[in-house]
Amino acid sequence: MYKNPALSQESRYEPAAVIPLKRGGSLLSWLETNGRLLPREVVETSEPALDEAAEEEIAGLMGVSADDDDSDDFESDDD
Repeated sequence: MYKNPALSQESRYEPAAVIPLKRGGSLLSWLETNGRLLPREVVETSEPALDEAAEEEIAGLMGVSADDDDSDDFESDDD
């Protein structure tokens, strides 16, 4: 019969032995050493960033202003 050293038999009713940790090995270091860590690609969007005039137009359509303060929306009930 073929003996595999990675396999072992444990009793069902006894706790299994704890597998020791391998020191110095992390997933990130493994990816780097095996050449599997790929740099991120810069993705350029086709939409240009909104300028200040466009932001003001959108804020006007939404009925909001950058100068709005939410604290004055609530009135005190202590009057």
